Amino acid sequence: MKIRSAAIIDDDDKLLDLIELILKEEGVEIIRRSHSAEDILGLIGIEEFDFIISDLMLPGMTGLELLDAIHEMGHEIPFVLITGYASLDSAIEAVNKGAFYYIKKPFNIEEIRFVLSKVSENKEMMSEVYRLRQENKLLKERLEARDADMHMDPRQMKQFLGVRQDADRIFATIEYLGRLKDQGLITESEFGEYKGRLLKRII
Repeated sequence: MKIRSAAIIDDDDKLLDLIELILKEEGVEIIRRSHSAEDILGLIGIEEFDFIISDLMLPGMTGLELLDAIHEMGHEIPFVLITGYASLDSAIEAVNKGAFYYIKKPFNIEEIRFVLSKVSENKEMMSEVYRLRQENKLLKERLEARDADMHMDPRQMKQFLGVRQDADRIFATIEYLGRLKDQGLITESEFGEYKGRLLKRII
């Protein structure tokens, strides 16, 4: 799925120029660049970003603090951290806070291209997850609206049997969500929650 827009944040203009050049070469149409995390935070919810690349150490708000603030606002935007102060602890902290990827300076052009390809794959998969969630929501509403078999008239029974026939689809959905979990695109707890909700409706 095409990546249309991105925000890049660093206090080094030469690095911003390089990243912007790479993104444009890869077809990213809208690029917002800034020296300040606060500037980009002010655009969240106003402009739509397919992903954000930010230096870890910035004047004022750090890259990790920006990531936290975006999550607190309820937004899930793939977030790539770049740092010249890479350490195992900082990498672990970045991942634990939900960073999509972590790049150590100096980096090469292929690393940025690799990240772009992963963001594109993630965008496509998240679109599919959203579609499945909407289908599951609709199915849940249908299942919760049913009555016990003995209280149904013939028309209601026919509707109920139609819902029961969706059991195979439910199991297929669970299997698909399991693959997304294995790929790290949804969490173990999220998978368990959806699996439990679905199974409760057919057992």
